[in-house]
Amino acid sequence: MSTIGARVKEARERCGIHQAELARRLGCSVNALSMLEKDAITDPRASRIIGIAEALNVSADYLLGLQATPAPLTATAAPQPTKRGRSRMAAV
Repeated sequence: MSTIGARVKEARERCGIHQAELARRLGCSVNALSMLEKDAITDPRASRIIGIAEALNVSADYLLGLQATPAPLTATAAPQPTKRGRSRMAAV
């Protein structure tokens, strides 16, 4: 089973993004990203995983090893309001 660091590196390379560019997008140092990819950081914050997933267009589940394939993120549509007829307004 591959590690979080290996999956981050693989997804980053598949996107053609250098460590410096991904670090800039995440607002972290290149050193921190390098340490994550080399598994020196084994338990990154959830917000960091989410940021990496969004930047690389993969699911956080893939990065965490809960999903075998790096399924791209899909934009979810906002729920549409239902029509319930006319609303009643208080008499003024």
